[in-house]
Amino acid sequence: MTEPIEPKSKRELLDFMEDERRQLDAVLASLTEAELLTPGIEGNRNVKDLIAHMTDWEQRMVKWTNESLSGVVPQRPAPGMSWDDLDQLNEQIYLANKDKKPAEVLSASSNSYAQALELVRRLTEQDLFDGSRFAWRNGDPLWHMVAANTWWHYKEHREQMEAWLKSGA
Repeated sequence: MTEPIEPKSKRELLDFMEDERRQLDAVLASLTEAELLTPGIEGNRNVKDLIAHMTDWEQRMVKWTNESLSGVVPQRPAPGMSWDDLDQLNEQIYLANKDKKPAEVLSASSNSYAQALELVRRLTEQDLFDGSRFAWRNGDPLWHMVAANTWWHYKEHREQMEAWLKSGA
């Protein structure tokens, strides 16, 4: 993956989100239901599982941001877990979503994206770019968390899907 580009404004951040989501949606629209369910993109996981994974993390970002705006310090990545538990958390996300139908996962993804977009539209430039705005961020601007759970994540997994498809999935 190339070095991430840093947005200079909320509008630019929204443009990055919208552009990467358009590209992700284009790849998803090209897939059949069978391709969405074909294992092997990540171990025994399939594209549908990746979409559920991205949706879960996007929803975590929405929740953490809303908590921050209301003065609550988010419990990240999940209550009772640390970043050392990331593999375990991702496995929990997989297990919670593995039996869902592709249409359900795609609908949840679309709804989640709309929520994330609306959230970012409501945020101020200070909320996004001032590293001191939320003390729990320890100087790291909020836009990093937004990017990591939206357009950086979309790009990472879209490129993974494209490589998988090229390999003859």
